[in-house]
Amino acid sequence: MPEKTVKIVKIGTRGSKLSVTQAGSVIKMLQNAAPEFAFELITIKTAGDVDQGTSMTAMGGQGVFVKELEAALSRGEIDLAVHSAKDLPSNMLKGFVLAAVPERAPAEDALISSQGWGLKDLPIGAKLATGSPRRRALVKTFRPDIQLVDIRGNVDTRLRKLRDGEFEAIILARAGLIRLGLDDHIAEVLPPEDFTPAPGQGALVLEARAGDGEIIEIASRVDSHRDHACLRAERSLLAALQAGCSIPVGGWARWNRDSLRMDAVVLDTDGRTALRSSGKVSSAEEAEELGKTLAQDLIARGARELFSHGNEG
Repeated sequence: MPEKTVKIVKIGTRGSKLSVTQAGSVIKMLQNAAPEFAFELITIKTAGDVDQGTSMTAMGGQGVFVKELEAALSRGEIDLAVHSAKDLPSNMLKGFVLAAVPERAPAEDALISSQGWGLKDLPIGAKLATGSPRRRALVKTFRPDIQLVDIRGNVDTRLRKLRDGEFEAIILARAGLIRLGLDDHIAEVLPPEDFTPAPGQGALVLEARAGDGEIIEIASRVDSHRDHACLRAERSLLAALQAGCSIPVGGWARWNRDSLRMDAVVLDTDGRTALRSSGKVSSAEEAEELGKTLAQDLIARGARELFSHGNEG
């Protein structure tokens, strides 16, 4: 008898070292969960990878890392796209679905410094590099004396610039450092209760074509129900605020036993004003409502007025 043909599922991702590492970990999960299929990694260059000089805000925000992957999905060149959740716009394009959210890595921001300083210990007037309006505003809240330096490029490039003395410290996502095996560089994990992470930070998402039932079912086998609910709450916050990625917004949802709790913050870009809100619900089904409720509270207290004072990419 002829050998049975194994269906190949094509997994698309950005070409950066971190993206390829993340997608590789997803493929291992999928292979364990769906051994009857074979999985192939396809790397795709995105506008955000090609242009390393322009700020994320000027390039249009989150979508710069997503558009080419969605185009490849539309053309059938890939079956699933793996994204960092914070790169995915809060309102997805028609025809695509968020098929799965694997188990989330830590959501916190991490500070790396040339002398092992934490944020409070950095010298007066030290230079700190970050390309994120949220991180910039939060740093200004706690250390208004710090000189902020804009930066783009992959993790290795950023760490090289730190070693070369272009600045004294840098803030990166703890999750990316862990995935690249670089977490031993971390001088301080910034406490998320105060230094609120970006919505989606630490989470990966698997995006599929809306009508592709077989692929959606395969992806669902690696879905973390509880982490998916956290991401739904955080994305709901962003959608309700209509903030875009140029506004300093933080949103961090997590489970405390059987309650889903969330903290949110909206800041002006200089960090002088920070509006905070928090709440909790008792089920995953209420996740989107939690995000909307916090957004409505922030808007009622003046969040929209802050938007005009400055422009996270």
